[in-house]
Order: sequence, then structure tokens, then C-alpha cells
Amino acid sequence: MSLPLGGPALQSALQDAGLNTAMPAWTVWVAVGLVALSTLAGAHLAHRNAARISIWLAVASALMLITALTDVMPDAWREAAATEVPLWVVALAGLTGFAAITYFTRHGCAHPHQPGQHARHAPGLHRRVKQAVSAAVYGGVGTAVALSLHRMIEGATLVLAASAIVVAALMIHSAGEGLAMTAMLDMASKRRAPWLLLSCASPAAGVVLATVAPLPPQSVPILLGLLTGVLLRTAVIGLQIARTSGRMVRRHVAVAAVGVLAVGALLVTGEAMFAGDLPTPELPVAAAGQAAVPLVPHTRTPSPLPTPTRRPEPMTPSELRAAVAGGRLGLESLLTRSDLATIGADVEWLLRALPGRSAAEITRVLRRARVGSGASIGDLTLRQRHYLLLALGAAPAPR
Repeated sequence: MSLPLGGPALQSALQDAGLNTAMPAWTVWVAVGLVALSTLAGAHLAHRNAARISIWLAVASALMLITALTDVMPDAWREAAATEVPLWVVALAGLTGFAAITYFTRHGCAHPHQPGQHARHAPGLHRRVKQAVSAAVYGGVGTAVALSLHRMIEGATLVLAASAIVVAALMIHSAGEGLAMTAMLDMASKRRAPWLLLSCASPAAGVVLATVAPLPPQSVPILLGLLTGVLLRTAVIGLQIARTSGRMVRRHVAVAAVGVLAVGALLVTGEAMFAGDLPTPELPVAAAGQAAVPLVPHTRTPSPLPTPTRRPEPMTPSELRAAVAGGRLGLESLLTRSDLATIGADVEWLLRALPGRSAAEITRVLRRARVGSGASIGDLTLRQRHYLLLALGAAPAPR
């Protein structure tokens, strides 16, 4: 679950609500631990009563369907818009994941041929058993891999935008993911411990990955699209197996439906809690610095014609950096310059000269804005310029 960009205005709003986004670094690892505990709680819930595994499988598959449609797929769409990846590429990745799971669940026999069991191979029975067991095996493993990869991306989210809202939402749907994974693996007769360990460790791996070597921004929506296809097909498989198992009565279906609606509402609410409160700035770069100043109506009075604005003096990259470091050239002025030396200058190299800003802070802000390593001023999109101005335009807080 990745997050839209947010700046100081968002931080003050969350502070007013008692939810500060600027959590200390150590709390990221506390959040990873809480997410892992939520996953294990969901897994325990599914495994506590294995006799009703068909019910849990139906619930888990429906939750997986909700997760794919309300969480992973919107993430892929938002990331594609932010990184300018064509939507058809994301859709193609989703179809690829869907087709891959479909292929593997329709090929191969997944149960042993033992002597004395010929009566079980009545016409049509062998084919149905083979398809059901094969679907469970590949569906269970595919679910574990897809959810683990998705949770790795969620771990990276904790580094980029750790907050109480984000952690609460991740805990809510991590429990659902643990339930889904355990139900599918139990149906496939696969060992749960290795996959649960992978699922719990993947957010920590995402934290390390986002800190040391973040993924190229353009690869994230494609990966999320692939995961959407895998989860959608796996959810359909689980629902089909639960329906044909013959173990579910109408009362069980009603209980499962109520449970899915309740947990699904929690997932959607958790998503809306932070996604709806993370606005993307819409002001032009030149006006973003005055976003907090209210507009007061006033009577228009005649004024002399303004004199033409003098073009900024050309500077070399070294002169630009010296002007930024000395406070003679502000961030807003820097981002609005259009001379060749400015648009070709390295963004990170210039911003590290901002007074009162540490190199680690600049690197963190650039990662949140999805600015790749080696990007120049001319490579910045309007949205990235908005965010940089909101995040770095204000005077730094005293240390």
C-alpha cells in the first residue's frame, strides 16, 4: 500500500489530529513488528479450527479479492500516474500474472497414483480432483509469494511515510492476508511456517531495500499490476474450491459473507483513513509557497503598468550551488529558472546546499518525491516540484 505524496501542510494537519507523520526512525521497526504480529494473529485464526477450512478458504479468498481490487490495484494506478508509466503496461502486467496462475493450475496431476485406489478414478472424478488439488497447490504458493512481495513494498512505505494511520491500516489488512495465506496453504497441504516466516520478514526486507537500494520508480506500478493479477486469479481459485468442496451449508455461507463484509469494510476504511488525508498539492510552483496565505477580496485600483521582469542572470552550476548555499537563491527561484545551466544541474547536488538541511534529509525527501538518482532540475515533473517546495521551502526547524 503506497501513499500519495504529502508535505509540511499535511504534517501539521496530522499533528492537530494527534497523528504526527514525523515518527522517530526506531518506530519503523516497531511498526514492522506489529504488522508481523497481526499476520500471525490472522494465521492463528484460520488454523485454530481446521475442520472448517472450507469456510476459512471462502472468507480468505473473498478478502483476497477485496484486497486486490481496493488496495493493490489502486496502488498500481496511482504509482503509474505518478511515474508516468502507461496504464496499458500495468494492465498487461496484471493479465500476465492472471494467465500465469491460470496456466499452472490447469496442468499436472497433484495427487499420487497408489495401488488399490482405482475406484477413485471414476469417469470425471480424476479430472476434478486433479484440478482442485493442483489449483490449491499453485494457488497457495502463488498467494504466499504475491502477498510477500506486496508486503515488501508495504515495508518500503513505512520508511517513506511512517505514521500511526499507516501502521493501523497495515495491521488491519495484514491480519486478513495472514488468514488468506494460511487457508490456502492448508488446502494445499503445504507447510505454513516457512511461508509465514517469509511473509513476516518481507516488510523488514522492504525497509532495508528502501533505505539501501530503492527500486526504480517505474518498476513499482508494473510489479503491483503483476501482483494484482496473481491475487485475483488465486482468489477465484479459492472460491471455486470452497464451493465444490461440499462442506459448506447455507448457514456457513451467510456467516462467511457477513465476516467478509465486516473485514472488507475495515480494509476500505483503513485505506480511506490515510489515502483520503494525503492530498496532492494543486498549486503552481510559484504560488505554492504562499499556500497558507488566505485570499482576501479587495477593490481593484488602477495601477501603473508593471515593468518587464528582468531575466535571471546566467550562472554556472558551481555559481548556482554557491548562491543556494549562501541564501541568495531560494528554492522557489531555483525551481522556476529555465536557463540551460539550471535545468541540466543535478537536483540532489544542488539541494544539499540548502542552508540547514542535512544530506540524509534531502535524500529522504527526494525518495518520497520519486526523484531518481542523477535526475536534473529539468527532469522534475510539476508534481515533484510542488512537493519539493512544500517539503523544503519552509525554514528548517531549529535542531
